[in-house]
Amino acid sequence: MLNMYKIFSIPKFSDQDKKRRANILVVTQFSVIILVTAIVIYSSFASPEHTEILYMGGTGVLAMLISYGLLRKGKLEAACWLIVILGWLVFTVDMAMVAGIRGVSVQGQILIVIFAGLALNGKTGLLITIFTLIINFLILRMEQNGLLINLLPLPANDTRWFIQTIYITMAAVYIWTADKVIRNALSESQETADRYRALFDRTNDGVVIYDLNWNVLSVNLHALELLGYTSAELIGMNAADYEEPDKPELMDQRREQILRGESLPIFEETLTRKDGTRVQVELSEALVYGPKGKPDHVQCIMRDITERKDHELQLQQQALYDPLTKLPNRTLFEDRYQSIHSKTDQSLVAVLFVDLDNFKWVNDDFGHAVGDQVLQELGGRMQDVLRESDTVARMGGDEFVIILENIRNKMDASKITEKLLNEIYLPIRLGDQSIQITASIGISIAEKRNLAYLDMLKNSDTAMYQVKDSGKNNFRFYDSEKLSQI
Repeated sequence: MLNMYKIFSIPKFSDQDKKRRANILVVTQFSVIILVTAIVIYSSFASPEHTEILYMGGTGVLAMLISYGLLRKGKLEAACWLIVILGWLVFTVDMAMVAGIRGVSVQGQILIVIFAGLALNGKTGLLITIFTLIINFLILRMEQNGLLINLLPLPANDTRWFIQTIYITMAAVYIWTADKVIRNALSESQETADRYRALFDRTNDGVVIYDLNWNVLSVNLHALELLGYTSAELIGMNAADYEEPDKPELMDQRREQILRGESLPIFEETLTRKDGTRVQVELSEALVYGPKGKPDHVQCIMRDITERKDHELQLQQQALYDPLTKLPNRTLFEDRYQSIHSKTDQSLVAVLFVDLDNFKWVNDDFGHAVGDQVLQELGGRMQDVLRESDTVARMGGDEFVIILENIRNKMDASKITEKLLNEIYLPIRLGDQSIQITASIGISIAEKRNLAYLDMLKNSDTAMYQVKDSGKNNFRFYDSEKLSQI
């Protein structure tokens, strides 16, 4: 059984058009074999004197078997053309040689045209029709001019009637087969469209279909929810109406690449919702080609990455910011301090080391929860005193470090430090309790171009301990620096 299956099996074409044509071809091959066999058997009894029918029938059956063999090898075009050429020669040239223009089988020619249109393509069927009409005209003229001789009259007998009946039957088989194939193709196409639509509607990502001018053609429910529009509002809008790229020129470049058919990696972008709020998304965009191989539309898949970005920001906060005061931690301070080291101009920078005086008694007398509230309050106060370009970081415990950039002179650093001490000393009210804290601050100041040769953090720490030793609640510059020249 397995060997028989291999013998009679035909290739499975993935292309729907080739699959349709192969089905037409197989129906033709087996129908011709059955019907020609019926003609040969019938004529052998009804018209035994016409032995040429036996030879023509045998040739037809052999041609169908050869055509079938070509189809099994995947040579669909060759298998179709064999039937077209041989059938046209029999119905036109061979019959004309026997009985002239009256011998030409118009029904057979029509069958060949129908077969060529279905199994090859409509253009081929049209060309064969034109060619056949020209040849028929030439046969008529040749007969009229006496170029065709010894023509035989066509007998009006049962055999001729049977052959015409076979032609009509074959035409009916073609129409039935074509209708069935077309219906199956439409059904498969509809099923494919339904599956795609289900995927389009139920995917967890937003999907937008653009025309080649980036106008919205179609959109799924998740994209509507993501952007806050209704379908009627969004369809027809241009992508630029709700995209808010950080680098517009880069977005334009990406669009040009997509329309050229280039494959782009997934990228992040910012979109503006209908209510004006912004949402960060991942975009995957690709050019989609139509049935004729020409660019048809652009498919865009957008994924909301708000939660991921929030999580990334949270991790960044944990890595770079003090969880209690929300101020930069030691890691972020060192990063900003190193970035200042890379500058080589003559502008001044100061590093302030701030240590709260006697903070231990706050924790001992009021508890660590109150101590944490005090640290939060003082961190906020110090940040309010400073400029946006300055940095205040919590190094741990009750120690803070401040970077003052682009100050003009020592006096600027002194004024800012005095404000800090005053703000720190203001009473902190926690319910019915009032707490006052003082601080000792050491200052190291230098030109940015000299930072590579100085350890300003260590110097300001040394100056801070000098303040502690001399009574606290004050500030002092690092003594070894030549401040008189600044």
